[in-house]
Amino acid sequence: MSKNAAPLSRPIVMTGFATTVIIAAGAFILSFAALTDLAVMSGLNPSLAWIWPIIVDGLIVASTVAIVALAGHERKVLAYPWMLLFFGAVVSTAANAVHAILAVGGEGAVPPAVSAIVAAMPPVVLLAITHLTVILVQKSAAKPVKKPAAKRSAARKPAEAAEAQPTPTKAAGAPSEEAPAVPALSVA
Repeated sequence: MSKNAAPLSRPIVMTGFATTVIIAAGAFILSFAALTDLAVMSGLNPSLAWIWPIIVDGLIVASTVAIVALAGHERKVLAYPWMLLFFGAVVSTAANAVHAILAVGGEGAVPPAVSAIVAAMPPVVLLAITHLTVILVQKSAAKPVKKPAAKRSAARKPAEAAEAQPTPTKAAGAPSEEAPAVPALSVA
């Protein structure tokens, strides 16, 4: 917040939030109807066509959540969710526009290229969203806290100092009794 900006009042924030929810619900319903219809026109089984808009518009929602969750991380980490958000938005917008053109044209025939895009989206989104989930899990892993070496050695207790004594090394190629360290995941 800048020095001169006053904090927003709760009623203003709640009005903005409520308006966003209403607009999002309306946009989702209209997009859902258009994308479901386009999926049927593109050859998807009518009983399964409702899944296609969830895949396309779900990518937008999942990417947005990831962007919020990864706030504060380096730009390189945020690049992928932003790319997915842009991709999902372009596909959803283009598909809604194609549906409108076909619905007004009255022909009802979907060009083969549109049918191919409709058919290709589910596996492409599956791959993309799986990778996004991997990024979220990796970034939620607990990182060990490193203490400065000077403070650490000065603050050592006698028992810790004894533990820090060098241990005999094993012969090269001998099996190790220690398991590799696995980072813990933060559930919160």
